Amino acid sequence: MSVRHASHAGSWYTSDKHKLKSQLAGLFQQASSVVGDSSVPGARFLVGPHAGYTYSGERLAETFAAWDAHSTRRVFILGPSHHVLYRGVAMVSPFAYYDTPLGRLAVDTEVVDELTKLPVFRKMSEDVDEDEHSFEMHAPFIYYKHPSVKIIPIMISSMDAKLCSALVAALEPYAANPENTFCVSSDFCHWGRSFDYTKYIADRPSGPVEDAPLTSLRSGSPPGMPLYKSIELLDRRGMDIASSGDAAGWDRYIQKTGNTICGQKPISVLLRLLHGTGIEWIGYSQSNKAKSLADHSVSYASGYAVA
Repeated sequence: MSVRHASHAGSWYTSDKHKLKSQLAGLFQQASSVVGDSSVPGARFLVGPHAGYTYSGERLAETFAAWDAHSTRRVFILGPSHHVLYRGVAMVSPFAYYDTPLGRLAVDTEVVDELTKLPVFRKMSEDVDEDEHSFEMHAPFIYYKHPSVKIIPIMISSMDAKLCSALVAALEPYAANPENTFCVSSDFCHWGRSFDYTKYIADRPSGPVEDAPLTSLRSGSPPGMPLYKSIELLDRRGMDIASSGDAAGWDRYIQKTGNTICGQKPISVLLRLLHGTGIEWIGYSQSNKAKSLADHSVSYASGYAVA
């Protein structure tokens, strides 16, 4: 029995079972004031961040508070690769279980085996899986909400149109099954020199943001609107496109702006699985209010779709 240990517990979030349970209970209570006291009927397509819970916990709680988990048997988690680059395939977990401080989540190894019979999927190494945080950060929330559910972590690195089409074709039968939930693990804009992204919009454009002049900040603070407002404007435009269900528009937006949304490719796959249904966004926040080139920030958003 292979178990992926909770490699980021104790650093990105607490490893103490009781403290974590209490923290999640508080976050879900807070989310209920935004989402409501019950889940959104039919909400089984989700988008949520994967940073440390100090930064992204509120947004993650909103995502999973909206989740209609009642009939769910398995959760497909689509996440980006932060540490390895590969092309032509998506990778699935080699483990039978994901450990969390709250308990173990089973991986649906039968579905994993079904997927790896297709040429576009292969198993990642155990080291690669344990280095990656995008799945692990969702695991305690999934366990808290539905401990008996099984998960299928799917990591996407480089992706061209051919691979995107192949992944959508492979996953569509699962997406059509109401017993399956699809969850994209993604932060939004990573801004700052450490992320090699310092673009900004000086003034609010009259047309689409992706058609506005984007300038890389070289020093100091930008003219016009505050930097953090520019970042939000950039993110909100992407969120609006995703709300419209326009998968091709999403891809154009990413290509034109270069917005460093780490789960941009999983979101592209999700939008195609939704066949024109848009994502309903719940909350948005930034780790810091960046004002100058000396600053950096990461953005977070929570959302769901009913389809």
